[in-house]
Amino acid sequence: MFAPAHLANWSGPRIDAECAVTHRAYRARRTGSYQTYFAANLELKDEHHAYKAKDLATALPDGWGKLAEALPVSERHKEHLSGNSSQVLALGLLGVAAQRDPSLVWLWEGLGPLPPPAAPHPRYQFERKLDPKTLKEQPRQTSIDFFVDDPAALLCIEAKWTEAGMGACGCGTKAAAKGDCSEKVLSRTAYWTTARDVLHLPERAVGTPCPLSFTYQAVRNVAAALKLAKPGQKPVFGLIYDAENPYFAGCGAWPGWPAALNATLNDVGAPVMFASVSWQELVPLLPLDKAAAAWASEKHGLD
Repeated sequence: MFAPAHLANWSGPRIDAECAVTHRAYRARRTGSYQTYFAANLELKDEHHAYKAKDLATALPDGWGKLAEALPVSERHKEHLSGNSSQVLALGLLGVAAQRDPSLVWLWEGLGPLPPPAAPHPRYQFERKLDPKTLKEQPRQTSIDFFVDDPAALLCIEAKWTEAGMGACGCGTKAAAKGDCSEKVLSRTAYWTTARDVLHLPERAVGTPCPLSFTYQAVRNVAAALKLAKPGQKPVFGLIYDAENPYFAGCGAWPGWPAALNATLNDVGAPVMFASVSWQELVPLLPLDKAAAAWASEKHGLD
């Protein structure tokens, strides 16, 4: 018997029914705050857009434009210059913190309890793109938002901000609602095996909501962590999210993605560990300089 929060008891349409209206209002508030920010900082603004930066360097904290080099051009999201971009938020905050304290103890403290890090400076990478052979993905491969490789643990971390959930497959909302999956998605056997054997999601049935569509990014991160972890390494799927976003904080009967993933993955003996922290909880732990702290506060409302 699964707990009510377990993802096997939910579907994309059910979650949207609980959260979509509240999320639209939340997203409008966030967007409005970015419009105000760029109106007050016109030297940073794209002249053709109300809440986008003119380039990646100006989207980042003052003096930290060099972090743009850590984000591969091929992996930059289409809307990465928007104030609402979780990708640039993660680069600006985690990138500064990792430069100033490469021990990453702040990350372990935020996500803990995790196996204590074994290396003085764990290896990390933004947008770590998997080899096509890893999960047998072709033509497009999974890219990990923030990848950390320590001898004790391998972390695949998904960074979220204003998104309406974890991110779905490309089959489309209407097709996913009736389990009408594309051949490309059906061919990715590692996803379906992980969904069934690790997350204990129900089998796909035509005519009912697809269990993989709304869990797509979570499943891919879990599959990647399990595949990439070496013997002796604990595979970890991590999530950093906005505590004000109703899809993550919870809304109506929906408990929120952190609670649902915790109920789904953190069973005794589970092959992968799940850990989460909100940006609101993590930012006070980060070793930011004054410029990055001001950027977090003034641009994103994170103190």
